[in-house]
Order: sequence, then structure tokens, then C-alpha cells
Amino acid sequence: MYNIQAYTTREGHGELDTMPIKRPWMDETYDAHAYHCFPVTLANGLGWSISFPEEIRFIWDGISDSTPDHVKIISGDKYIHTGRANGTISFNTGLMFRTPEDVSLVTMPVPNYFHSGFQPFTTLISTSFFKGELPAAARILKANEEIVIEANTPVLSVLPISLGALQNSEITFHPLSDLKSSDFASAEYSNKVYELNRQGKWSDYYRNATDHLGNSIGSHEVKSIKLRVNR
Repeated sequence: MYNIQAYTTREGHGELDTMPIKRPWMDETYDAHAYHCFPVTLANGLGWSISFPEEIRFIWDGISDSTPDHVKIISGDKYIHTGRANGTISFNTGLMFRTPEDVSLVTMPVPNYFHSGFQPFTTLISTSFFKGELPAAARILKANEEIVIEANTPVLSVLPISLGALQNSEITFHPLSDLKSSDFASAEYSNKVYELNRQGKWSDYYRNATDHLGNSIGSHEVKSIKLRVNR
């Protein structure tokens, strides 16, 4: 568990919230089938989202150079600026964070939340000493087309991580023969999953960590990610 200190540095700051499980595109799938995909729904709660309380609109003329003149902010100028140039915008988050020395903050696109006109950068910030509000920026993906970020739309995600714990991690390949037959799904299991999928159903075997007979085959580290914001 991480304990992170947060501060607001200005009026009109970004809103920090826990991540909802729901996604508009998942609601639109047939019978909301996408929510049966446990790896996706679990990842939807990864981190805290930053959104802005007012609509933001801007347009880029498609020229990428070192001047800020090619992005026109139409509304929401208190929340974004164009000083980075090169076909990008920066977000004025108005949020400052403090973490222990062994914890950094990842800013990244909101998991499984898709924006057609821009893509937030993924960055790592050493928030144990960084003096200033959390920097965040995005690459503009469409030229000569007005980009709209609706009010209260999750724009980016903030996630604590220990880079020290990650450092020098390794992936080592081993001979396939080292695995036991029980490490593979049986033909009976695969046929059952295939049959359910053809019927437009989900087995939920992985979600429940069981085989097709209902026998336990393991356990998830967690089945839901529980985070809080204390104000």
C-alpha cells in the first residue's frame, strides 16, 4: 500500500478521482459483454484519474516545430497551454504530490479509455523531491480538426510505482519441457470455452480461477483494485 500526499496549487486545478470500472465503449458492446473480460475490468481501476471541470477545445494546424503558434486554444485555456510546441499540449494539473524516495509516479493514458484526437504521454516523475505541480502533456493526433475534451472526462491516470523494486528484474526463458501437462489447458476445457464463446457467452473461468468443472486452480492477487482519495 502506498500513502501519497497531494496538494492543490491553484484555483481551477484538475480533479483527482478513483477510476471507475465503466467505459463508454464497454457499455456499447452487445449486452455489455466487455465487462465479462476480467483482465480489462480489473485494469480499469488502475490508478487515479485526472479530469477537468470545464470543457477544453483546441485545434492544431498540423505544423510541428519549436514554436507554440500552431495550436489554437478555443476554450479551457486555464487548463492547457501550448508552450511545449511540436504538436503537443500541456495540462495545467494544479496538483502537487509528495511520495517517499522509493516511490515514483507514473502518468499515463487512462487504462482502456480512448481519445481520438490526442494521446497523453507516459512519464515517470520522482515526486519525492520534484518542486512543482505534476507535469502532464499529450501529443495531438489530428490536424485541422477541433479537439474537444468534455468536462469531467478522465484525461490521464496517475499510478505509484517503486522503480527500485522493478530495477534489475529479469525474464528468463526455460525449455518448454520443464512444464508439466497440468500447466496447460486440457482439450476438454478448451472445447468448453469455445462452445460458450460461439453461443455469445462468457465462461468466467479465469475470473473465478476455476476449471470447467468448477475446481479451483489458483487465486488472483486481488479481484478488485481499491483506492481512495481523502479530502
